[in-house]
Amino acid sequence: MARRLLGMALVCLLSIPAQATEALPVAQGPLKPAILADDSVEGQLQASLASAKPGVGSAGYVGEADDLAAAVAFYGARQFTPLWISSGALHARAALVVAEFGRADEWGLKAADFAVPAMGATINPIEAELALTRAVLKYARYARGGRIADPGQELSAFIDRKPQIIAPQTVLDQLSTAVAPDAALRGFHPKHPQFERLRQAYLKERANEGQSAALLLPSGPVLTPGAAHPNVALLRRRLGVAVPAASADVAMPDLLYDRVLAGAVKAFQATAGLRADGLVGEKTRLALNGEQKSRLPALIANMEQWRWMPETLGPTYVHVNIPEYEMRVIKGSQVIHSERVVTGKLETATPAFSADLQTIVFQPKWGVPDSIKVNELLPRLQDGRGLRAGLRMSLNGREIDPWDVDWSRADITRYHVYQPSGDDNALGVVKFLFPNKHAVYLHDTPSKRLFNTERRSYSHGCVRVRNPVRLAELLLAADKNWSAQRVRDLVDDGPEDNPVKLDTKLPVHITYFTAWVDETGKVATFADVYGHERRITLALTGRADQIVKLNPLPLATTVTATSGTGDGSTGERPKRRRSVQAAYSAPVIAFDPPSGLGFAAPEPTPRYKPTSGSRFRGNSTNDLIMRSLGGF
Repeated sequence: MARRLLGMALVCLLSIPAQATEALPVAQGPLKPAILADDSVEGQLQASLASAKPGVGSAGYVGEADDLAAAVAFYGARQFTPLWISSGALHARAALVVAEFGRADEWGLKAADFAVPAMGATINPIEAELALTRAVLKYARYARGGRIADPGQELSAFIDRKPQIIAPQTVLDQLSTAVAPDAALRGFHPKHPQFERLRQAYLKERANEGQSAALLLPSGPVLTPGAAHPNVALLRRRLGVAVPAASADVAMPDLLYDRVLAGAVKAFQATAGLRADGLVGEKTRLALNGEQKSRLPALIANMEQWRWMPETLGPTYVHVNIPEYEMRVIKGSQVIHSERVVTGKLETATPAFSADLQTIVFQPKWGVPDSIKVNELLPRLQDGRGLRAGLRMSLNGREIDPWDVDWSRADITRYHVYQPSGDDNALGVVKFLFPNKHAVYLHDTPSKRLFNTERRSYSHGCVRVRNPVRLAELLLAADKNWSAQRVRDLVDDGPEDNPVKLDTKLPVHITYFTAWVDETGKVATFADVYGHERRITLALTGRADQIVKLNPLPLATTVTATSGTGDGSTGERPKRRRSVQAAYSAPVIAFDPPSGLGFAAPEPTPRYKPTSGSRFRGNSTNDLIMRSLGGF
């Protein structure tokens, strides 16, 4: 009898509806929720969560399963007390969040992606609660780049970045305690100043959309300063240049291409990456008209990339922007050093990624990577051209004569091929190492002329710096308080392959931004040299099936970096460059062979019959070295 009465008491206790309470603190550790009465709001919410499943296909989104699991844990910790409803309706805090979803387009997202009940509409309270929770978690994920969950897989292996997703449990914890949940929701977007500048440019572009079609420049003659033409009036309007006052000499001043307008044209040409000569020909006309096309997709694509960037770039960091062919050292918010760079060719693209600079190596040796050994050197060896002049080979630390090897059978990846330190070394006098899976680093080059070209994508993936000695001086002054003279002494007279380890690691961010907004709000755009901007746009507009992925050649994924040490090299050290302050403004030429290599005397007849080989073309560091070494 006693057992029966005890059981009845428990049933009665469990049937008492749970009272609505304020938000409870999140439990520290797993908490098994109580089994609640089915007719209570909490019980219905518990039952709905227990049966909830992620959407399938277009009805779902990547990461929804993780969000659902976090929601179950979040509500369980608060005994399934609702977050957004009270008395069967959405409350005031919910109204703030719903209104914020309506402004999603102002942040480069789409309001239509967040399905929530309208305020004041008749709702099913439990469905509304879960719909709003799902929407805030999805919004927070998209705010951090989750629309493209894995850029490296979905777009290109050369985009080595991931969305900076905030843990869904953290999202719900912050929203549940925030005084203004709408502001908390906005706060999930990146805090980088450049992201906000891009957003403001995007808002301005949206406001002006449709007003610029009338400003397209039609075809016509080249417009030159001092000339008069009807297209000049349109050019003035396009660039916002006022019409000068009429005079006795100029009857129609709006048609005159005067000095002020020429200055505006040159400024535009410089921003667009064109020769700033003031001549409005086909290229300038296309650039002007191209800017009149909506820039919204490009701005959104660049905003999306900021969602993948580390939340903190570092108090001081190195920034290389591939489409701009520019490197900067940034301290706080100030650019303290900038320099031109050469980046990878399309087929050997420089990847976008972040890593920490740890070591500066003076007078480095160049260890030839496996991709170049197999794809470029092996055909030379097989057809009898051999290694010449500057390159050497070793196996297990012992010098090897490549003419003694049967290259129709040997595995060239087992051999260490390198170029000793010296004036003609492919890496010049210094390289900057930030360990990464791509075996990419910054380095000098004996060839400076390509830095004067407009489009500087010539390398095998590494980044060549025009004046790397100055960069080394700057970094070592900050890290070790070294003088510039001490750095130059290492360059001129220091040991070979001499690594200097930094006391404090320095972040290096290699990016692919095709749009950049300065502090005045002016937007500079750069050519989409690798096509990443288009890939991002296709992914964000539901056209992923049209994406042509840009990925490395199969061998390139296995390339490993080598310092070139332990190779058993012999012979005299090549002549050292004596002056490190070289001039960096040489005339532009079509291609740039490293000076001093020349053409070596013919090698002896190979001991093994050569097979058919291939010829090298291109202007990468290795192309140029191979061409100069082998005379092709």
